[in-house]
Amino acid sequence: MNREFGSPTKSDIIVASVSESIRKGEFGCGQVIPSINQASKIFKVARKTVIRAYEKLVEQGFIESRPKKGYYVVNKQPDTKLRVLLIIHSFDAHFQVLYNEFRENVKDICEIEIYFHHYNVKILDLIISRNSSVYDLFIISSFDHPQIPSVIGRIPAGKLLIISRDDRLGDKYNSIVQDFFEGTFQALEAAKERIFRYRRLILNFPVKSGHPQTLKMGFQKFVNDYSVVNQVTDSLDQFEICKGDAFLVIDDADLVKLLRVCKIRGWKLGQDVGVIAYNETPLKEVIRDGVTVISCNFSLMANEMSKFIHKCTAVQEVIPISLINRKSL
Repeated sequence: MNREFGSPTKSDIIVASVSESIRKGEFGCGQVIPSINQASKIFKVARKTVIRAYEKLVEQGFIESRPKKGYYVVNKQPDTKLRVLLIIHSFDAHFQVLYNEFRENVKDICEIEIYFHHYNVKILDLIISRNSSVYDLFIISSFDHPQIPSVIGRIPAGKLLIISRDDRLGDKYNSIVQDFFEGTFQALEAAKERIFRYRRLILNFPVKSGHPQTLKMGFQKFVNDYSVVNQVTDSLDQFEICKGDAFLVIDDADLVKLLRVCKIRGWKLGQDVGVIAYNETPLKEVIRDGVTVISCNFSLMANEMSKFIHKCTAVQEVIPISLINRKSL
């Protein structure tokens, strides 16, 4: 089912109207639909626009053309679910939350498949090349690479929704994303009184992880504006974890390492060591009496994605990032 999001053409409007009438039974199986001339008058468009629309309906299996007789509704209706390809970096826990809720919201009208680009532009390029004509809608989380505009740009804008990250894409496409710079800064600012209790704030930011540099910039703005003693480290493997420090940890694997060290040493989170994690998950709500998190609301993002599909209208939305304070800070 070919479908454009945000700016439907006149022929798309006819396709949507006729297919909906067929689904509702207003045009029964084997029944003739309005002729090209009749439809031209009904929709107030040129005959060639109706012809394009009817060709799409034939292609989709809704109607068939009978020479010198007109267009008739076929006896068996096709599977008209929207074919959606979701392309994200990996299936982290927070993306599982987003995917599960999104799938539940659109399961009656969409068939969703998932691919992972792992922040590798060659993989993303291959996925798009092999599937450009297969899916009705591409939902992609971007990342920072010079080739991103040209690779993603091969997808028609009306068949593309950018989620979570819009690196190097600006406002060219429909998007439901996060502002990592302002979000990180404002979340840390909201926690500043708690952060001031610790001797320094450590950002654990793996260099090759593909995480947004704007997140790191938001951290640096905070520590500079508030004169916070700080350090940025690529890995916790060789880093000396000291009592009295607070940590902002981006990867869940590094969060586990940090919590394990604290457990072995008998340190109490929120007192001996402060911990802030990134991206809310159900586990972070309960582990070690709760881990403080900087995160957007992924359920809200999933709901906005669902609205985009149901309403088929253009969207440019930023999902707020905020602090969820718990006992670890």
